[in-house]
Amino acid sequence: MRICHIIESSSGGSAQVVLDLLRAGCAAGDDQTLIYSPMRAEPRFLRSLEALRGDVGIHALPMQRRVGWRDVVVAWRLMRLLRALGPFDVIASHSSKAGALARMAGVALPGAAQIYTPHAFITMAPDASAIYGVIEWLASWFCDAIVVGSQQEWNHAREALRISAARLRLVPMGVDLSVPVDRDAARLALTAGEGEFIVGFIGRLVPQKNPERLADVFALVAAAEPRARFVIVGDGPLRDALQDHIAQRGVADRTRLVGGCDARALTPGFDCLVCTSDYESYGLIFPEALAAGVPIVTPPVGVAREAASEGATGVVTGFDAADIAAGVLKLARLDSEARTRMSEHCRAHSRRFDFAETARRTRALYQSFVKRRSDS
Repeated sequence: MRICHIIESSSGGSAQVVLDLLRAGCAAGDDQTLIYSPMRAEPRFLRSLEALRGDVGIHALPMQRRVGWRDVVVAWRLMRLLRALGPFDVIASHSSKAGALARMAGVALPGAAQIYTPHAFITMAPDASAIYGVIEWLASWFCDAIVVGSQQEWNHAREALRISAARLRLVPMGVDLSVPVDRDAARLALTAGEGEFIVGFIGRLVPQKNPERLADVFALVAAAEPRARFVIVGDGPLRDALQDHIAQRGVADRTRLVGGCDARALTPGFDCLVCTSDYESYGLIFPEALAAGVPIVTPPVGVAREAASEGATGVVTGFDAADIAAGVLKLARLDSEARTRMSEHCRAHSRRFDFAETARRTRALYQSFVKRRSDS
C-alpha cells in the first residue's frame, strides 16, 4: 500500500505511535510518506526520523496548533503536496489539527481512504471550547474512519461529539515489548538510594497532564512517606511553573526533573508510576510501565481501568490529589514480597498491550478501506 501519515503534534505518545507505525509499515513492505510539522517537534522525534530516512519519504510542513485563518492556506499547501507526492491509497492523519487539515485537503483527493486518529480529542479537555466539538462533528463526515484508542475515547466520540458509530474503530495502542528491562541500571541512572521508594511521572508538561496536581501529590506523599523520592521525565511549556509549585510545596530537595528523553530506560527504576492527567486517549505510559514491571497509580483516564487491575497491577483513583496520593502510599506500604509479586503481575499483564497487534489491526483497517474503494 501507498500510505501517507500526517502529524502536527510531533511529540509525546502520538509521535511515538506514528514512528512505530512507520517501522511496522517498513517491515510489511509498504510505500510510506510522512508529512509532519516541525513547529512542535521534539528532538527525539527528529532523531528517530533520521533513522527512517531512505525507507520513508519525509517532508516538513509547518502547521500551527491553534485554529485560525492560516489553516486554509496550510490545507491548500497540504493538498498540493499530497498531489505532488501521491497518489496514495491511504491518508492517515494524527492529532486534531492534522486530522482537520488532511480532511480539508482530502476533498480534492477522493481516491485515497481517509483515516483519522485524534490521539485524544481536543474536546476531552475540561476547558475546551464548544466550537471544537462542532468542528470534530462536521469533519467526521469527511473521512472513512476515526480510530480511537480506548473505550473512554469511544464513549466521548459517541456521547459528547455525536459521531456516528459506523465511522469509529477501536484500536488499542500497544508498545514494543522487546525493549530491554534493567532495573539495576535504571536505579543507578536515577541515583536511587537503597530503600528509597521512587515515584515516577512520565509525560509532556502541558495543561492536559495537570502538573500542578502532580506537585500536590508529591507533597502529600512526602509528608507521609520519608522514603519517597520523585522523578519527572518530560519537558514542556509548564516546566518552570511546575518547578515553582514543587518549591512552594517544600519537596524540591526530593524531586528530580530529568527532562525530555527516552523514558523506557529509566522506567524500570520506578517503584510506581503516577499519572495526574485530566484526560488521555489511551496513555502509552501505562503499558510501558507494566512491561517494566512497575505498578500504576492513576485517575480513570484512557486505558487506566484495563491497565491498573486493582491489587494486582496498580490502583485507579479519583482525580483529587489526595486520592492519587493515597494510592501511591498504598503501594509504598507493601512489603518486599508483595511488591515483587505485583511486579511479576505487571509484566505478565503487559502482554495484552503488544504493539505487534496494534500494527496488525491498523494495517488490516487500511487494507479494508483500500479494497472497499477498489471494489466500488
